[in-house]
Amino acid sequence: MSSLSYGYNVRSERLRVMGLHELVAFLLLIAVVCWMIFPRDLSTTLRNARLDAVTFSYMQAWLKAKPNDDELRLLMARELILLGRFREAEDQLALIAGHGHFHDGDVSWLRLLKDFYRLMALPPRDRIGTMLEYETVERLNAVDWGALTREQREEFAEMALALNQAEAAANAYGRIAVQSDTPAQWHERAARVQLAHGNYLAAATSYIRAMDARGDYDVRKTYFLSAMDVLVAGGLHGQALALAERRERSFLDDKEVVYRLMLLAQSGGDMTRAERYAVILLNLPGAEASR
Repeated sequence: MSSLSYGYNVRSERLRVMGLHELVAFLLLIAVVCWMIFPRDLSTTLRNARLDAVTFSYMQAWLKAKPNDDELRLLMARELILLGRFREAEDQLALIAGHGHFHDGDVSWLRLLKDFYRLMALPPRDRIGTMLEYETVERLNAVDWGALTREQREEFAEMALALNQAEAAANAYGRIAVQSDTPAQWHERAARVQLAHGNYLAAATSYIRAMDARGDYDVRKTYFLSAMDVLVAGGLHGQALALAERRERSFLDDKEVVYRLMLLAQSGGDMTRAERYAVILLNLPGAEASR
């Protein structure tokens, strides 16, 4: 095509020097040459790089040259899952599985992740009762907890919650708490899940574990009262009174707590204990004694 400009015919087409495929090949050639000139572990570089389209292309090129780099292939499989490219991800996982049993745990985890993302991609009404839902729950229940990283354990708990596996999610939060620097928050999460699913006794137990994990008095008091409230909400007055008897000693100088315990005893029909709390309450020096 041409156009008239100042009396001259000027060609307006852009000459294409290089097509898309040639450009990609050229970039890959540059990467390989740079790797050869500046010795370093390209596989490690790719694993630590920000994953974008260019890095992904480098991964593909590297794995063609080094098909046994299973660690990089695992990373690629995970990225494919997150992108929703499930068939390609399974192809990568099948290749890893074909190399032996060194990464069986990693492959099983990523297959769980793949099924979970496939399931979550469906409308909520289309998930329930499907074979995919059944298989995903089966994979979840078969996970080797001891082989999971901290990040994977948290991811496991969130998946269990999304799959309506409340007990598995609460147990996961409790197990995470054991090795956490902030165990109280994980026990509290477990309690909330258990309470939401009507497991009042387990929720109260989790609140007490959260209480025992904190040294701050006000936080401990909050968790203790939460445990009592949960048991009362579940109609478990006997268990609430038993818990009060076991754990009240730390709170008998606190007017608010003693008053709540008095009301609990009254509602539970234990008037002897209610009178005892009333006497303690009357002997407290102020609205809240020093702790």
